[in-house]
Amino acid sequence: MAEDLDNLIICKKCRTLHRKIDLPAKKVARCAVCGHKLYSDVEGAFAKAVSYSITSLILFIVANLFPIIDVYVKSNHSQLTIPSMISTLFSEEFYVVGSIVLVVVVIAPLSVIFSYLALWFLTYFKLSKSLAKHIISFLMVSRSWAMVDIFAVSILVALVKLFGYAQINYGVSAIALALFVMVDLLFLKSIKPVELWTYFSRVYYER
Repeated sequence: MAEDLDNLIICKKCRTLHRKIDLPAKKVARCAVCGHKLYSDVEGAFAKAVSYSITSLILFIVANLFPIIDVYVKSNHSQLTIPSMISTLFSEEFYVVGSIVLVVVVIAPLSVIFSYLALWFLTYFKLSKSLAKHIISFLMVSRSWAMVDIFAVSILVALVKLFGYAQINYGVSAIALALFVMVDLLFLKSIKPVELWTYFSRVYYER
């Protein structure tokens, strides 16, 4: 009975019940009534998630290497980078805030990215089934801790307050950070948690 329920899926748009089938590569299953997307081939979805993770890693490195903004206030000039901001929080003894920013802006996003890359490596070569299982379980938790989008919005709010007092020039990292947020949103939607488990089962049990 439980296995029968696992093979059923409900359309989120019109609530029509469908029976799931294995899809060919790069194919998408749509609702027979309204045409809404139900699910996609898990191998294609996972490959897309891995490609997004590689893109995110490149953008993340650029966003951290260069200044996000240059601020000129009269004769004073300062640059804002993610590492310098975190360092300043700790040097000013804002340890709690600094730790939170470090986790949600640096550690969590990198953990998610490298977890997908590690999972791809393990499943591609069919290595350590138990480790792959632990990585998927970890991804279920760590995804919710990656909040670079909220960090980017907070920077925009701070810039609005500075427009009347300072000259602000955007750096390379500002573009990289904006692109990272967009790719991260696509990354989040590229594969669902249940599809990760389906992909895991297909790699280690069905082949």
